[in-house]
Amino acid sequence: MDTYDLVILGSGSASFAAAIKASELKKQVAMIEYNVIGGTCVNVGCVPSKHLLTVGDTYYHSQDNRFQGITTRKESFDFSEVIKQKDELVKSLRKEKYSDVVEYLPNVIFIKGTATFVSRNEIKVNNQILSADKFLIATGASPNIIPFKGIDKIQYLTNVEAMNLENVPASMIILGGRAQALEFAQMYAHFGTQITILQRSQRILPIDEPEVSEELTQCLRNEGIVIYTGVQIQELAENKGTKVVKCRVNGKNSVFEAEQLLIATGRTPNTDNIGLEKAGVETEKSYVKVNEYFQTSNPNIYAAGDCVTPMMLETLAAKMGNIAVRNAFDNTELTINQKEIPSVVFTNPQVARVGYTDEEYSELTKACACQTIDMSLVPKAQIISDTRGIIKMVIDPRDKKIVGVHIVAPHAAEMIHEVTLAVKFGLTIDDIIDTVHVFPTMSEAIKLVAQSFYKDISKLSCCVE
Repeated sequence: MDTYDLVILGSGSASFAAAIKASELKKQVAMIEYNVIGGTCVNVGCVPSKHLLTVGDTYYHSQDNRFQGITTRKESFDFSEVIKQKDELVKSLRKEKYSDVVEYLPNVIFIKGTATFVSRNEIKVNNQILSADKFLIATGASPNIIPFKGIDKIQYLTNVEAMNLENVPASMIILGGRAQALEFAQMYAHFGTQITILQRSQRILPIDEPEVSEELTQCLRNEGIVIYTGVQIQELAENKGTKVVKCRVNGKNSVFEAEQLLIATGRTPNTDNIGLEKAGVETEKSYVKVNEYFQTSNPNIYAAGDCVTPMMLETLAAKMGNIAVRNAFDNTELTINQKEIPSVVFTNPQVARVGYTDEEYSELTKACACQTIDMSLVPKAQIISDTRGIIKMVIDPRDKKIVGVHIVAPHAAEMIHEVTLAVKFGLTIDDIIDTVHVFPTMSEAIKLVAQSFYKDISKLSCCVE
């Protein structure tokens, strides 16, 4: 039986952050992976999907010029070459950022196999027993497939298959209305597919600010994407290769047909069949239960990443993995405030948010103020002839501290970091206003929305402090 300081189940973002930190602490580490090294992000998540989104965006907007004096024409499009480049990118980054890294880490070994707990401090992998002082469960998540009537009788896509199609489908129905569904909707719409989104909630992005949902809905519809909300799926079927969705839309019976059907109804933790009950590790709705220090019900077993939280972000998973190891071996008692973690929907325009929504902070404190401005009031947006979007800032009126910011804009992912620091460190709108911003930039919108608490910015010069 081999003994380690730390055994990690999984090889994604949380796992690698944990392994790197444990190696720095000179711990003996075994990382175990049953599938492909690198986890979701590099293989079937952020890396390939954002690449394909960018390809689709480039192709679509090459035909949709917004500047006078330039004549554009429809260029040729080879989908097989697009997928080939995506695969090469994934392969390259998987090697460079994962396979090579684990080889360079001192005291860390990688084991390919399925790990199962056989006791509170032992796992079995490849018919071998490993023991450790500490364990980290970082097994990630997989597509959540809701057992709709008829789903077992049809061929459907998840995000994995949707990034490996041989041809661009003429039409596609997407079940879901959150980040993944919307990104794939626009990706394939830009490739030329007729997209229909069927969303259960009364609006897409249901946990975002209503203004954000409304703005993005309009932007997507302007590109020809059909969006239905208030949808109740009744039955899925397939007729000679055509996918059929029978449902009720706001109380009325409807039937939709398309060449492909994408199930984008969230993700579920990979916590089944790994022997958690033998390890004394409790779960709740399939998520591993942890305390604020990422410690499970077994004090020597920690957990991090998508198997712990529905806020499934590569960056958050890595932060959790790092902190879990520091807490396990250094007794640091570090925690994470998820309200300080930014997240983005990589549509165009992008949706970025950090902190509280207006409703959340009002319920929490009974004291809340907010301002929303259109991106058309930002000079840079007019300069680049793209005024789509809004920015909403939520503050505590008692001390003017910024507690939440929500952005819809073409470069929202790049803009969110300034206000992430503001939320994390308790900065006020006066701190933002007093900070000189570069002109002209999209990030100037942050200063403008802060100024809007005091002034009507539609009636100001570009250079007013």
